[in-house]
Amino acid sequence: MDPRSNAPRDAIACEAFDEKGLEVSSRFDSLREWVLSSPRRLKWFARTFGLLFKLPGFSWSILWRYDDVREVLSRDEQFPVAWGERMIEVTHGRNFVLGMPRGPEYSLSYAQLAAAFPLAEVPELVERPAAELAAAILEDKAKKGCELDAVEDLITAIPTQLCDSYFGIRIQDKVLFAKWTLAISSYLFSPTSSESEKALGRAGAACLRKTIRDSIASAKSSPREHTVLQRMLGMGLDDDVIHAQLFGMILGFIPTNVLAGGNILETLLRRPEFLERARVAARADDDLLLWRCLREALRFRHINPGPWRICPLGYTVGEGGPSPTRIRPGRKVLAIIQTAMFDPDRIEHPYVFNPERDDENYMVFGFGQHWCLGFYIAKTTATQTFKPLLKLKRLTPTSDPRVRMKRFGLYPLHLDIAFEP
Repeated sequence: MDPRSNAPRDAIACEAFDEKGLEVSSRFDSLREWVLSSPRRLKWFARTFGLLFKLPGFSWSILWRYDDVREVLSRDEQFPVAWGERMIEVTHGRNFVLGMPRGPEYSLSYAQLAAAFPLAEVPELVERPAAELAAAILEDKAKKGCELDAVEDLITAIPTQLCDSYFGIRIQDKVLFAKWTLAISSYLFSPTSSESEKALGRAGAACLRKTIRDSIASAKSSPREHTVLQRMLGMGLDDDVIHAQLFGMILGFIPTNVLAGGNILETLLRRPEFLERARVAARADDDLLLWRCLREALRFRHINPGPWRICPLGYTVGEGGPSPTRIRPGRKVLAIIQTAMFDPDRIEHPYVFNPERDDENYMVFGFGQHWCLGFYIAKTTATQTFKPLLKLKRLTPTSDPRVRMKRFGLYPLHLDIAFEP
């Protein structure tokens, strides 16, 4: 398939993208935030509705215990992802590893990505540019009044810039580009979407497809060194494969970093004792400890409650244990990672902020087959984004003392803060 064959149609569809659609609030926003902002409330919700949804007539099963969640996520054959068809739709023809079952296609695609994104180049092509850009953004904002939209100007801007400088995508409007990815991600991974959200996601996909195709053509005529796109061309991958691989990686990179970074910042600002622990690590330039602090803050407000799966044939979770759960064939399953990371049967003192927890306590980047492929890039980007921010003397939300940020569904959009250099 020629990846440029749909270019005229995509150009027309792209014009339908209305970024104002991201700013529309839902009547359920306040309730959702009230539940998700507290691990205790989410646990109560999961336990209560988990019992309710076991009754006949409901098509969902909710699992919230640590062992149950890990079992579901590790059994990809019994609990496959349900968005493969949508992934093919938004790329116009090819799946990506996020939507693939295990098999030859998955293995080949994973190998191609591993070769295109070698771990050895992260310090030079991700860590250093992210650190320099974060410092430059804050320096510029200090000159203009010491205020910034921490989500749009910093947390979103840095992974978007890396999509240009590192991935090799030529981006004309970086704010708009990031908004496309949030709209697509919401449409792709949400189990339910309104008609307006579907239209927004599809229009965003058309914009992203066109931008990637144009970038491939540009890379052939005007090569840029040290980009993933240029490496993929050197690997001999055809344009259609390159398009799908970059589409999926961009879609995994920007929205995940925005979700994680926004939720981390909101958690730190709401809990001064958490913030001070992270500040100490940042001021000491201890990147490992800083990441552990950020990861622990993310445990308190995960990027989403947890992934959903389908169970085509039926399955018993925890079979042979004290509390087995029978999942009937055809049911949808919500595996709530957030509550699993607070399960007192597996997590010692779960409500204590402890950056030194064992790695087994965390599932912030998923688990099993669909564990985050870009983990090392995301981890490095987040650490270098937050380090100069946390070194500042003062961080204060400028609008709401409760630190309520503007969101599109789960996705952070805006959080205005004042700071002192």
